[in-house]
Amino acid sequence: MRAGVVGATLLALGGCVGQQSRGPNGVEISPNPFANEKRAAHCEVSPVQTDAATGRMGVSMTVTAGDGGMCPFSISKGGGGSYVSFGLVPPPENGKAFLYNYNGRTYVEYTPAVDYKGADTFTVELIPAHAQPRRQLQVRVQVEQAAAVAAPAAEPVKKATESVATKTAHTVHHTASRAVHHAASVHTPAAPTK
Repeated sequence: MRAGVVGATLLALGGCVGQQSRGPNGVEISPNPFANEKRAAHCEVSPVQTDAATGRMGVSMTVTAGDGGMCPFSISKGGGGSYVSFGLVPPPENGKAFLYNYNGRTYVEYTPAVDYKGADTFTVELIPAHAQPRRQLQVRVQVEQAAAVAAPAAEPVKKATESVATKTAHTVHHTASRAVHHAASVHTPAAPTK
């Protein structure tokens, strides 16, 4: 029994290793655990800009709401690599943000509220390493609604409804005809003749 369990475990681990890729220096990279999340139908993110006077970073994002999809981008610290810690101060008011590290980069994902349309903003606080000053990244978001369904698509629905109404009228007519026919065909026995 134990040999079967150990064998199955090794086989499962072997499958995981087979899915890993290799980085430029030959080190194995495990698959991104968040790669299969639903993306927004429209997601545009500007390059990260840094204000020379304040050192504050900023990025602009345009994303479509209504489909439940997220809009991601990644950032790395000066000299490369992911930030050792991060947080949201303040978080977005009209959606949600998710932060994580993967393969030497820090990822930021924003998902707008389903029924929201307009501007949103949030700030990501990034910590490069112990005893190093924190960096701030302001994310300015413009949330747009998905395009409405075209008018011609609504026309067949109207015709289908009219067709159902016509069939219903015919059905009622036939039912009424049958009722009249049955009432006319009822025979009463003739009175006996004397």
